[in-house]
Amino acid sequence: MNIRGRRIRIILLIAGLVFSLCPRVWAQPLRMFIVPPQGEVRAGQGTGFTLFIHNPGRDVLTTREFNRIKIKLTRLKKDLTLEAVIRDHPLEEPVSIPANAYAKYEYSFLLPQDMDGNITLALEGADAGKVWFRARPLPLEEYEGQIALDARESIFQPFIKHLSSYEPTYFLLGADPGIEKSKFQLSFKYRLFDSSDENRLFSWLDDFYLAYTQTSYWDLNSNSKPFDDTSYKPELFYLFPKIDLGLSRVKGFGMKIGARHESNGQGGSISRSTNTVYIEPVMALSLGNHLYMKFAPRVWTYIDNEENNPDLADYRGYAGLGLALGNPDSFVLDTRTCWAEKGPSFQADLSYPLTKILGDRFNFFLHLQYFNGYAERLIDYTEKEEIIRLGFSIIR
Repeated sequence: MNIRGRRIRIILLIAGLVFSLCPRVWAQPLRMFIVPPQGEVRAGQGTGFTLFIHNPGRDVLTTREFNRIKIKLTRLKKDLTLEAVIRDHPLEEPVSIPANAYAKYEYSFLLPQDMDGNITLALEGADAGKVWFRARPLPLEEYEGQIALDARESIFQPFIKHLSSYEPTYFLLGADPGIEKSKFQLSFKYRLFDSSDENRLFSWLDDFYLAYTQTSYWDLNSNSKPFDDTSYKPELFYLFPKIDLGLSRVKGFGMKIGARHESNGQGGSISRSTNTVYIEPVMALSLGNHLYMKFAPRVWTYIDNEENNPDLADYRGYAGLGLALGNPDSFVLDTRTCWAEKGPSFQADLSYPLTKILGDRFNFFLHLQYFNGYAERLIDYTEKEEIIRLGFSIIR
């Protein structure tokens, strides 16, 4: 036999040896199906699910990898990874999955106390599909010992988990031209629906939000410290939270479509109000080294401007661009530019976490704001202003 023939025989011998020693490498993949928890499920208590595993191979599969498995629970788009343990089987002994057949195993896990409502269950790192189940809150009388008032948010407020931050929340002192240009803002949003349909036929309702933002302009230089103007901004919008573009540098992409009413809550000649309908795509890009950029163009149209401000569009325009750049754990520069017939308006907010300076006890951001343009306040929307403010924010 020539040298080439001997080499071929050696290669085939090695391949056969590898095949015999590593049958699972060449075996067809296992197929798994989850049956969700049955009966009443309560947060803070143990529950379980059923896992069917199909072995398509011709040999019995013996393994310990299914004695403990990682599961992923999702509630309101927030993920939590837990460990589920096999029932009625010694943890130190392997399980056996018959050849070309199904095996059925029961698993148990402890559902955290704050995981109530509609929950998605999936296997971590395995394609077994997703299932849904609903968990009721743990009754107060079933807690052991005394509960801290801030540890059980839903004792009397079962819907508070749907409440979250929205636009920046801050208190800023006017620096230039002076403290008569001080300003504070608070903002939140509320998820209106939580679909309980296991087939998710109505899951699209879960992304409807009601939001509210209030911005007050405070003259701290006058003796009576009056508010020069306040804008009240209720809003209804629909959020497309995740549109997968399949691009590695795009860490987030979605879209918001909504309607906002804005009013200064006054009557007579100083009354100002407007209504807008808008669309705003938002994209987050990774620039490397913990640096990110947010790109958020917005276009809008006006509906029924009040007779005291019929030309508001000439000062606010119909389009704007939001750009943010920074490190989530350090400096972030957030800007918004709007273009209008009377000229552009520009706002820049630079923030830095005080925990970097004063330690973890101070949960605030140092916040610097610059505004140059028109219609920051509805009361004097035709006047161009340039203002610098400095203060603190809790949401930036």
